[in-house]
Amino acid sequence: MSIPTIRRRERIFDTLLFLLAVFGAWGATASFRSGGAWNALGVAFLLGLMLLASGVFIEPRFLRIVRYREPLVKHPGTWVRFVFLSDFHAGGFRNREWYERLSVEAQALDPDVLVLGGDFVVDAADAVRDIEPLTRVTAHHGRYFFLGNHDFLDDPRRIRRTLREWGIADLTNAHVSIRKDGHELQITGLDDHYYGRPIVPPFRPSVTLPHVTIAHEPDGIRDLEAGQTDLYLAGHTHGGQIRLPFLGSLAPIPSTLGRLADRGRKNVRGIPLIVTQGCGEADLRARLFCPAEIMVVEVGI
Repeated sequence: MSIPTIRRRERIFDTLLFLLAVFGAWGATASFRSGGAWNALGVAFLLGLMLLASGVFIEPRFLRIVRYREPLVKHPGTWVRFVFLSDFHAGGFRNREWYERLSVEAQALDPDVLVLGGDFVVDAADAVRDIEPLTRVTAHHGRYFFLGNHDFLDDPRRIRRTLREWGIADLTNAHVSIRKDGHELQITGLDDHYYGRPIVPPFRPSVTLPHVTIAHEPDGIRDLEAGQTDLYLAGHTHGGQIRLPFLGSLAPIPSTLGRLADRGRKNVRGIPLIVTQGCGEADLRARLFCPAEIMVVEVGI
């Protein structure tokens, strides 16, 4: 998708939001003026306006910390804390103060491993400078990144170079091992599923050691069989961004896995999959029943 196409989509969605607000206000006013049974319709229009206002002006301010605990062996000797942030979409609807807030919150979580999981920008590569506050977060056993699909729209080499200059290690199609309290964990990062060339299956040096695969999109898990990794972490989907209770995402999930990979912990092909809702927005400047989040995964090894 080209940069002009993305900006055009943003303008279209902004226009639709405005028209919905106008229609809701008109509908509520007309219904209440009619009185009688029309009051019920007026209440419905009013509730719609409240949801629209919440999604655009209130919920995007929320940031939640979501935690998971995954033992990768029967009797873990220690736990490795992954702090996973993804889908920043700098140059879009978020300002630098938001990334300052993410930095403070992430550092307070005291990560063993910090993962910056791609989609650093909406489109223009120079917007990556806005996320510089995140590079201040320290981690006991390494800080890693890989690119997402949006990062390939302009100049992925510039984004990659900038992150490396800031001291973040590139884990694209790469493998690292970390040791904590005498226990070893293998970690493999994958290239973007759509624009990159991810290694399939991920490199796993030893089947006797616990192994985690991390990627921007969850789609790569479809290429794996049980035993080729013990845990798969991903972002990309934003959780659908606009959700309703009991119905879930109102928009199609941007993954070949569909709702199976919308958010949270799932099990795909016998492999635990955990998907974060991300830290930013794309296309639509709103979130509803789907706040931005920082994902913490405690891995038992």
